[in-house]
Order: sequence, then C-alpha cells, then structure tokens
Amino acid sequence: QRGDFGLMHKLWEAPPRKWGDVSDGLSNTIAAAESSYITGSTSTKWGGSATPSNPGPAQDWPIWIGGPGSDECIRVNGRFSAPINAATSPSDMFNAINDDSAFSFHTGGAQFVFGDGSVHFLSENIENTTYSYMHDISDGQPLGQWE
Repeated sequence: QRGDFGLMHKLWEAPPRKWGDVSDGLSNTIAAAESSYITGSTSTKWGGSATPSNPGPAQDWPIWIGGPGSDECIRVNGRFSAPINAATSPSDMFNAINDDSAFSFHTGGAQFVFGDGSVHFLSENIENTTYSYMHDISDGQPLGQWE
C-alpha cells in the first residue's frame, strides 16, 4: 500500500489510512516532504517565464500549508517517479511536481517528516529502492542504512 496514510488526503483518492495501518513502523514511513519552487525572480526552473508579476502556472496551485511559493506538494502520495530536487518546466511540471517530487533549495536533498514526527534530510542521491520503501506503509521491506 503506497501513499499517504490520512495526514493529508484528497477525497477522490482511496480511503485515508489510519496510524494502525502503518505496519512498517512510523519511523520508517514518510508522511510529508519539503516542496518549494522558485518565485520572486525569473526562474530557469520554469523556462524563464516566471516573474513576481507573472508567477506562471505553479502559483495557482492550492496550498495545504505554507506561504508564497508553496503548493500542495508537501503531501507525499507514494508516486516517487521524480527524484528529490527534480528540475521541471511549464511543459512537464505535472510530471515532476504533481505530488511526486520533494524539492528544496538545500544543496543535495530535502527535508522529510516521518510518521513518528521525526524530520530527516534525505539525499537526492538516495538509492531509489530505499526511497520507494519509505513511501510504502506496509511492504515489510527493510530500509537498510540510509542516513
């Protein structure tokens, strides 16, 4: 069972998960991820089209929590097809940040909140299998060394 387990849930998705559904352990399961995009200046991440007066398509996204330059992507739904800190553009933005990719301005990775409330910096070079196991609430797979 991949996906968020009820912390941040969209009604059209599967029923929300309960804490007790997380059989892999709350300290092994990602609940939320850092997500940012560039605002305030022309952005090469957005093909040079985003400016403060014309923020581009991302500015219209809904916010769960956060201020300007935030979007609802902090929820993690288990689609980890885009790596941490994936670059994007207006033409493929939904492929990279449609709840898929954690993104930050930290060099080398992003911050993640796990089900137990702990926060960990995960490297953008994390092994993809380990990263996928962290998104699954009940796969039973050992994470191995990841910090």
